[in-house]
Amino acid sequence: MPTRLQLVFALDAALLLIACALQSLQLTGLTLHEWIALAAVGLIVLHLLLSWTWIAATLRRLTAPGSWRSRFNYLLNVLLFATFAIEIYSGIILSESALPAFGIRMSPGDMSWRYIHNRFSNYFTFLVVLHFALNWDWSFAAFRKLVLRGSARGNA
Repeated sequence: MPTRLQLVFALDAALLLIACALQSLQLTGLTLHEWIALAAVGLIVLHLLLSWTWIAATLRRLTAPGSWRSRFNYLLNVLLFATFAIEIYSGIILSESALPAFGIRMSPGDMSWRYIHNRFSNYFTFLVVLHFALNWDWSFAAFRKLVLRGSARGNA
């Protein structure tokens, strides 16, 4: 059974790779892009569930003096969630492959949904990079503990 750290690290790494893959429609093609995005919804929900204690604790600390990093990180995460939600919603409306496979057909009507989807994709990418940079210390510490020390044990 994986540890919580292993699970969170693997989930974060998968979400980072998915975010990168979704930014290149030429890489995935439209059909795979839509299916990966739908899978990402489930992974985001899992990520939120695994992070719930941090979310609640940070929310309680937001009014504490000197917690500018916590406030910024919390705001960043709220913006990430909001842009992801708008991006997914607009993607569902635009879906030409995944939802029609379930017999669900949306009609976007005009190109404004594509504009919204593409615009929020850019915002989301910027926020993911900022999120990764802000949490670099945790990411690198987890990588060092799970990967580098794990490989050192295997070579001993």
